[in-house]
Amino acid sequence: MTLPKWKLGTVRAGVDVAWSCKPSYARQVVGGVERLVIAPGAAPVALLRELLALLPEPVWVLYVLITPRSEAAAGRYQSARSHKREEVVALLDRFEDYFASDGRHNLWLAAPPAGQLVLDRHEVIYGYGPIAEIVGRLKEKNFAEVDGIRVPVPHSHHFHEEMDEDEREVLTHWEWVQSELQETDDL
Repeated sequence: MTLPKWKLGTVRAGVDVAWSCKPSYARQVVGGVERLVIAPGAAPVALLRELLALLPEPVWVLYVLITPRSEAAAGRYQSARSHKREEVVALLDRFEDYFASDGRHNLWLAAPPAGQLVLDRHEVIYGYGPIAEIVGRLKEKNFAEVDGIRVPVPHSHHFHEEMDEDEREVLTHWEWVQSELQETDDL
């Protein structure tokens, strides 16, 4: 029997269970910059792929490995070069289950200065840049605007042994430039 996989859990009645939030979004201003916090529902990578179409090319990718389960070092892995959207979509397609179901990482897609999308290990997507276009797309998909999306406290991050090979393969998929984690990477 295969057990369901989830990346973020919360405690209910003393049991660690999957945390989920209905598809919704909230507006925030952080450091003077407006962003959206999006609860993507059941298909976070599919939504990320759809929102990526709203960013111009080229796209830079930052893979933030917070809790490695292989010989890899925790760190920020930035793509050594920018990529065409179709290359990023191919990465998302290849590793969709891993990005959606495992809590060891964050994934940033950036098209500076136009905008960026962050698939966070706390089951949210942060959207910066074309806020009106992102909101329009979310409304088309019947996402509700809410006052805030709150990650449960306490919560747990889930790492799946059967996805350890995906971790290794992401790190060899492209050439990456590694740097140290930043203090805010694990918030």
